[in-house]
Amino acid sequence: MHFVGRLILAFLPEPEKVIKFLLIAFFIPAILLILLFAGPIVAYERVPLAAPSQIKIYVDAAEKVSETTKNPYSEGVNVDWRPLVAIDAVRFKQDFSKATTAGAERLAEMFIEKTDEIEVEEGDPPVVRSYPIYRLRSLDEVLDELIFSEEEKEKVKEFLSIDLSSLRDVGTGVPPGWMPSEGFIKWPLPGIYSITSGFGPRIDPVHGTDGFHKGIDIAAATGTPVVAAADGRVAYAGWCGGYGIAVFIWHENGMETRYAHLSGTAVKPLQEVKAGEIIGYVGSTGKSTGPHLHFEVMVGGKAVNPIDFFN
Repeated sequence: MHFVGRLILAFLPEPEKVIKFLLIAFFIPAILLILLFAGPIVAYERVPLAAPSQIKIYVDAAEKVSETTKNPYSEGVNVDWRPLVAIDAVRFKQDFSKATTAGAERLAEMFIEKTDEIEVEEGDPPVVRSYPIYRLRSLDEVLDELIFSEEEKEKVKEFLSIDLSSLRDVGTGVPPGWMPSEGFIKWPLPGIYSITSGFGPRIDPVHGTDGFHKGIDIAAATGTPVVAAADGRVAYAGWCGGYGIAVFIWHENGMETRYAHLSGTAVKPLQEVKAGEIIGYVGSTGKSTGPHLHFEVMVGGKAVNPIDFFN
């Protein structure tokens, strides 16, 4: 046994090399994994992952319940839809497929409480009618009634610390049923035109801060092929911070197109590509809340609205 131990030690590299090997073999892959999933994890923790159609369930429920509190002798109260979304983001663990109209209305009703009523004689002959008076209950009161833990309460309030208004209307920048008219450049996702976020000012969906969206987001399934919008040369292909896995392409006349949040690339830097050639695949890498293609067009180093090239 002693001999075997000495034999193994004889074949081991020097200590410095062992340390370097461990760093390369274990720590670097770990860091890359953290970077890969950091964006989606942050989004999952800070932003309710509800689609606009699901958000509408809560908006309609809040409005319906608010209307029931109004009468000729009281202006009633206004139930805010945002706490409803934040609460169910916690209750449903972000699975908003569980959201229902009836459930949202029951939750909205928990925010109102009858405190009094006014009796009035009306009609001829007079008839005594009662009109209830309501108050708006606090978020803490509702959370206590739901028997939320302190950790769950903090999570609800964390969701409410950002402006959830952007979830109602993602600002596509195009009318319903819009389809691109290809000319100078081609559409990067042939046959897929589901734009979920347009070009311009918006609330950052991950960090909840004011920002400017320098491109458009096109929803598509992970792995959907992405094509080059025009002939050009690949300027960059690989990981790029918040862009995740991305491809940048240089074109003539000072134009550059960018394709971000990919699951993988199909080209290499300095490679010549033709319009319509596959350059990568849709994913959700980097600062992303779900599978989609972030598509940018730069002219003279300045971001311009990609939609303008397809109208």
